[in-house]
Amino acid sequence: MRHDISVEGHAFRLRPIADSDAQFVVELRADPALNAYLHAGAQTREQQLAWLSSYYERAGDYYFVVERRDTDTREGVISLYDLDDGARAAEWGRWIIRPGSVAAVESAWLIYRIGLESLGLDAVYCRTVAENAKVVSFHDSCEIAERRVLPRHFEIGGRRVDAVEHQVTRDTWPQIGARLETLVRMVAKRMSRG
Repeated sequence: MRHDISVEGHAFRLRPIADSDAQFVVELRADPALNAYLHAGAQTREQQLAWLSSYYERAGDYYFVVERRDTDTREGVISLYDLDDGARAAEWGRWIIRPGSVAAVESAWLIYRIGLESLGLDAVYCRTVAENAKVVSFHDSCEIAERRVLPRHFEIGGRRVDAVEHQVTRDTWPQIGARLETLVRMVAKRMSRG
């Protein structure tokens, strides 16, 4: 949906996606190193623009570009979507960070901040293809205690695969957020050196 939520971190920011980002998204999603665990998406700029047009009309769907603060370089994309007003919860995903970027930890920290602080949700969860060991390991390393396996949750490449769900609640956020911010500060400090 069209929104004006932006959040600044130590080295990166999240800002609303725009039509001018369509080609960037297509290029990210076309990278074989990044798309093995993604649903099929737009193959062309025009298809991505059409997808964005329908996205702008959906309520409870917040799509962001991850940018470096010092250069405005686009590093990736991330979303908070399927917002359930009754449960005060939403899923975050559509997370793609370009190869070589160090924006992963900070973009995760920022999306949790948007959900749990800016939007005042009670829970934010992420569902990852179980075979995507690198991303599952990332979430596990955040020491998110609320974790479960969802059998045959996703259809990827014509087959049903399990998902691992990690959930951060308003109660667990202060501890998890502090841990993530410590890592974020370390990455930002290394970036400022060089």
